[in-house]
Amino acid sequence: MNLVIGATGILGGHVVLKLLQNNQPVIAGKQKTSDLKKVEKLFSYYDPKYKQLFEKIKWVDIDVTDVYSIEEALEGISNVYNCSGFVSFNKADRKKLFQINEGGAANVVNACMQKKVGALCHVSSIATVNNSDYILPLNESVFWKSSGKESDYAISKYSGEREVWRGIEEGLNAIIVNPGVILSSGFWDQSSSQLFNVCYKGNQFYTDGIAGYIAAPDVAACMIELVEKRLFANRYILIEENYSFKEILSSIQTKLNRSKPSINAGKSMLELARIMDSFICLFFGKPRRITKPVIYAGLNKQSFSNTKIKAVFLKGFTPVNQAIEKICADFLADKNSK
Repeated sequence: MNLVIGATGILGGHVVLKLLQNNQPVIAGKQKTSDLKKVEKLFSYYDPKYKQLFEKIKWVDIDVTDVYSIEEALEGISNVYNCSGFVSFNKADRKKLFQINEGGAANVVNACMQKKVGALCHVSSIATVNNSDYILPLNESVFWKSSGKESDYAISKYSGEREVWRGIEEGLNAIIVNPGVILSSGFWDQSSSQLFNVCYKGNQFYTDGIAGYIAAPDVAACMIELVEKRLFANRYILIEENYSFKEILSSIQTKLNRSKPSINAGKSMLELARIMDSFICLFFGKPRRITKPVIYAGLNKQSFSNTKIKAVFLKGFTPVNQAIEKICADFLADKNSK
């Protein structure tokens, strides 16, 4: 039996869907306030039999900050996919980031060891593959070295990853995946999917940064295959390829029938925007959107290697441009149906 923790998020939903498509039984972890309709809608973009598949899910309430709720859900479980996590680049969310991304990971690891589960696949982040001393592209052998510019999100995910390595040292069968930017239809107001709303509104700005991208179904498929092949005590960078932000934004906006971005937002412009954003936050009570870590990420030109995962995942990855084409079609279909 498989347990997916964080099953109501973009990646967790894809892992549940892929397991069901593979005729594997699934118990899906949710929070009491989770919107399950979003998960069903996610299924609808990727499988015509989504209703039948969705009805096969057994839902359980799991709070990763409560180890006892995890242990209760682990009864009879062989494989655990931990897709839980919290993403924010707002300083005000620092405590919550560490509670969920570090403390939650520790609780999952401890519960898995207590219940002697067969395998844990933990979702970390490509943000933890961080060291400017290494020659690009960065690979899985890179050890974290702080530059002092990392976001609290990146630090909290790195701290969570360390908890998994601790579990591995204590005998836990675990695998860590470090996905790049995950692209998926649905959840248009959350995570990386918000990018499509920004592009639809006619964004004209881009930065000179680079990032690794991958389609969400490929991340889910890799995770399941890694568990099936029992490739424990390993971590894997999951990206299809590295692309500049300008390339990605241009691809999305072209497919959404919008003009390509034409204004290069350099460091000076971004710093001015950050100051303006701080005033908006102060006077109108809105959450910060442009912070120093966001600027750092937007200008970062680190590239990553996918050599290790390609040696295992022989099926190959969906080209990012092809994934974007599908997502844009789904986005426009949703817009036109309103």
